[in-house]
Amino acid sequence: MKKFVGAVLLILLILFALQAARRAPASSSQSFPQEDVRIVSLAPNLTEILFELGVGEQVVGVTKYFTDSSREQQIEEIGDFFNPNLEKIVSLKPSLVIAEHWPSSRTVPRLREFGLPVLETISPTSLEEIYQIIREVGKVVDRSQPAEALIQSMKKRLRVVKERAVQLSDRPSIYIEVDLPTWTIGKRSFITEAFHLCGARNLFDDVDKRALQASKETIIDRNPDIILTYTVSASLISQRPGWDQIKAVQNGRILDDFDRDLLSHGNHRLIEGMEKLQARILTMMSEP
Repeated sequence: MKKFVGAVLLILLILFALQAARRAPASSSQSFPQEDVRIVSLAPNLTEILFELGVGEQVVGVTKYFTDSSREQQIEEIGDFFNPNLEKIVSLKPSLVIAEHWPSSRTVPRLREFGLPVLETISPTSLEEIYQIIREVGKVVDRSQPAEALIQSMKKRLRVVKERAVQLSDRPSIYIEVDLPTWTIGKRSFITEAFHLCGARNLFDDVDKRALQASKETIIDRNPDIILTYTVSASLISQRPGWDQIKAVQNGRILDDFDRDLLSHGNHRLIEGMEKLQARILTMMSEP
């Protein structure tokens, strides 16, 4: 009996996939009327863009890492990007799936095999690429005008950040610890650009990678002015052997309470993160 039920469910999934296959895969040149689209989003940064553009009510599926507690409706979780529940996604009958491109993932090709329309955006490494993603998402959900307005608002706020950056005559170096043990970011990250525009610099901005695991000896040797940690408390950072030699530790310039989503999600929220980070940097560097 269980085998029979399983076979029936499989047949239904195949029939739905064949029906969906008649629809052309989504691209930046295709758009869906806002009231008709049912969206599954496979990346938190893309989900946040959808909500910001006013189409959050059309989102029917999200990854488990989307934690916006302000939303009113309950949205189905479909796992994470690398291990999504494909049957769950198909059962939600999406007219559009949006995802961020990761070369090592087979998620998008498998979804397209089911005939689901997928908009696959780049994984951004700069503000310009974030603007590009916002435009692409706006276009595919028929919200190009709000998308452009959002971008212009970001650029206006960014100009203020740049103006304030001149107050930091000597760019303080920042070591950002994004994961244990001592995982940080390199040159090819929008966070590195964000630090620079705020008037600071990434301690590892000379490493041509998105991310790297730095040795503790190298971090001590490079001697950052500020430490931004998402992993452990400031007190635990200070207790690491040899780290009492670091200027950031000696001067108490360790940030362990900063909202990581503001800097790590490659979307419009990055500007808010830059504003808040710059304010903290200016305060810390002005203290004796």
